[in-house]
Amino acid sequence: MPALFLYEPRMLLRTVVTHLVTEENATLQAFQTLPHLTEHVRGSSADSRILLVGMGGAGGMASDLLRFIREVKAIKVKTLVWIPAQYPWMRKLLNTLYVAKIIDEDNLATALQPALQELIGTGTRTVLKRPHALAQHPRRITLTELDILLQFASGLSSREMADSRQCSYKTIFSWKHNICAALNINTHAQWLEMLAEIVQLTSMYHAGNSYGPL
Repeated sequence: MPALFLYEPRMLLRTVVTHLVTEENATLQAFQTLPHLTEHVRGSSADSRILLVGMGGAGGMASDLLRFIREVKAIKVKTLVWIPAQYPWMRKLLNTLYVAKIIDEDNLATALQPALQELIGTGTRTVLKRPHALAQHPRRITLTELDILLQFASGLSSREMADSRQCSYKTIFSWKHNICAALNINTHAQWLEMLAEIVQLTSMYHAGNSYGPL
């Protein structure tokens, strides 16, 4: 049985997920703050780890959470995320960050267990099941490209990023081009929609996840 880690700052959804998961799985560690989650996931010695994430509740920690989701790919952590249906671009972004399963938040009660059991039941078979599958995978976004995207969403200009990174404006433009290609963004309007979704998620709980005694 893999080690299961839950990040869901919203008390009601955290309670629902904990109940659903522990009905069939013996152990689940639940966290409402990101620093505690990252410490325990990175420090775990379990052979198999699955990260369960409520993206809609990330609030002010959304950018850091996205970076963490991308980083844990390097330590072979599988990630299952639920997100409100009104964020289609965020769903695309999560796909490029190696998220294994994405489900709609509104369908959490019925979709969580099947999605989790699918992740638990995969393992090395995922690689062997379809030898041609790599050609069908979306282009992945690197940590640097993710940082560039998040900085655009925070309001920084290409010139400001080039100055802070001590690189050329053309380098920033190249990273932006790679991001757009990975997300299948073809127009400026779509680019603004992507940035708007990040801003909305980040500001949804603007107090920086100060949820009080949950």
